[in-house]
Amino acid sequence: MAAPLLLDLVLETATNPGTASFVLNGAVQDRRSFASAAPGGGQVFYFADDGTQAEWGVGVLTVGTPNTLSRQTVTGTTQNTAQALNFTGTVRVYSWVPASYTPVLDGNGSLALRGNITAGSAAFSSLQVYAEALVPSVTSWGSQQAVPAVDAQNRFINKDIGGGNFPVLNIQLVNAPTEDNSAAYFQFLTTWGALAVPTNANVSNQIRSYAQPIGNYAQSQALTDTAAYLQSQINNKQPTGTYVTTQPTTSGSSGDLKINAVNFSNSANAPYLSGYKPDGSLTSYILAQIGDLPLDRSKKLHCWQVVIQNGQRVNFPSGFSGSPDSINFNTTQRLDLWWTNADSGGFTINSNSNASQQISVIASGPR
Repeated sequence: MAAPLLLDLVLETATNPGTASFVLNGAVQDRRSFASAAPGGGQVFYFADDGTQAEWGVGVLTVGTPNTLSRQTVTGTTQNTAQALNFTGTVRVYSWVPASYTPVLDGNGSLALRGNITAGSAAFSSLQVYAEALVPSVTSWGSQQAVPAVDAQNRFINKDIGGGNFPVLNIQLVNAPTEDNSAAYFQFLTTWGALAVPTNANVSNQIRSYAQPIGNYAQSQALTDTAAYLQSQINNKQPTGTYVTTQPTTSGSSGDLKINAVNFSNSANAPYLSGYKPDGSLTSYILAQIGDLPLDRSKKLHCWQVVIQNGQRVNFPSGFSGSPDSINFNTTQRLDLWWTNADSGGFTINSNSNASQQISVIASGPR
């Protein structure tokens, strides 16, 4: 951020500014105006004094007709405040540096700064630090940036010297802050990723955890007992053979009935399905023929109640695959009702009355 400008031999007056911007009257004799010494829109240091009170700070110059100087930042006043004073009468406005912006050497010749040292595009020819110099973290390791200690410590272990070798960028001992243990390992950071190498305690733990203990496994009693148990289970199973009624699966529900022998009987009159259950008992179920059903299996029936008014569109609970075969109404009121514009999704209800009423509807049609 650019510093405010300090202007040489600048002095103007302003009349009755109150607490607002200074409307500049022009330079007094043998002095310069703000507009002749600074560009419009620039920040400048200013002092304002009416002979009884004064304020100082940073203003912004606006070049025009007339020229004005806004009081952007008031750094101090003779009233010990940081607010713009209420000036009445003639005020002298000139350029000078407030003490808070002035660098001063201490008794040892040292200079203390509140902000940063900025060199712009220039370079320091020599910079010597006697105590501590802090630099930001490196953003590009291929540049000439200064490297802080936190980044430089143990970072460069080996340079690539050719022959298939590659640099190790960082080595860390993980999970062992005080001593070796079963969870500790070395992590080597390379250009292609991290490589983990176990420590002595880690390797010993892995050997104990994964290696097979010493023993006589050919004559293990546990294996012998297991083999005998398996053979006994095999002997208790049903012997291999051809079973006419064997059925490998049911439909999957725990309450399903598996009928081993099926007979479809008395098909001319009241057909029924009979058969033997796995326990050997006989069961039968009476079946219905298509002629016994109220609808052909290609049709479906909707029955529901709906509140209607004349001209209202009524939708079926679920659509038919084509136009409905029939639509019938019932109501507790004596009102004429009829339908029009029927399609697979619904119909329009018509009535001789505009009154709202609840009706029962029965509709049939193709599935």
